[in-house]
Amino acid sequence: TLRFVVYSIICMKVIVNPAAGRGRGSKQIPRLRKLLKERRIEHELLITRERGHATELAKQLVESGVKRVIVAGGDGTISEVVNGLAGTSVEIGIVSFGTGNDIARTLNLPYNDVARALDVAVAGRVRDIDLGMERGRFFVSGAGLGFAADVVEQSRRATWLRGPAAFFYAVHRVLHRLRVIEVLLEINGQAREVECVAVLVQNTAYTGGGLLIAPRAMIDDGLLDVVIIGPIGRLDLVWNFPRLYRGTHTDHPKFALFRASKVRIETAVPLPKMMDGDIWGASPLEAEVASQAVKVVVDHE
Repeated sequence: TLRFVVYSIICMKVIVNPAAGRGRGSKQIPRLRKLLKERRIEHELLITRERGHATELAKQLVESGVKRVIVAGGDGTISEVVNGLAGTSVEIGIVSFGTGNDIARTLNLPYNDVARALDVAVAGRVRDIDLGMERGRFFVSGAGLGFAADVVEQSRRATWLRGPAAFFYAVHRVLHRLRVIEVLLEINGQAREVECVAVLVQNTAYTGGGLLIAPRAMIDDGLLDVVIIGPIGRLDLVWNFPRLYRGTHTDHPKFALFRASKVRIETAVPLPKMMDGDIWGASPLEAEVASQAVKVVVDHE
């Protein structure tokens, strides 16, 4: 196509995280090189070395004047690159092969399929999407406290497991010590005290590797969806877990959803704060929507 011809002239910059998907990313690097060569796309692979490196690389590429950056990795890597590109005109193409792949799922992009994802990242159309911003840090999918953050922490400790197995192991561990937290929740300036096992601030419908936690959330509506899981019993939560994947849990009395452009969540003691599948600091959580903040390459209509 014309797009492929154009990008064969330009040197395409590809940021790759070899640690994505519990190390699966390192196995994808030769595959990426081969596919780019087959498509006659001049390219440079930029390999991340540590947490935060993808953001640094993205910022450097903005300064160099590139028009499009491809990120190859999981939700955490995509989030880091977005933090380097937000507010600029640089487009981001996504080749997703992480543990959760919630960002690709939301954007209806291929995931765990490098060839198809690369074709979209190179030749797709551009769409402006919203981001959440939590005290200076952007998130694409969501941020949360309580159960969601505890699952992330547990899954990171289960280094011997990969993919969904790590998630289900972590859920099992966290369920055994499910805790109720007290939060002061301020939504659009209105405050309320809430007891819950989790509170999530979603920019996308999906979280946790395919949980349709906020079914009505849209990534370009200028709003965040706040999901509160009340003090639900362990067995009740387990019983309703399949409904979370279908998005049919919203009529359960322990679930509440609100829509907001700004939200603040305070806790009596600092709790780990999850953003896009990684832990970034501790509560309080203070988020607002950043409308049309980044340009993402998506599939053809």
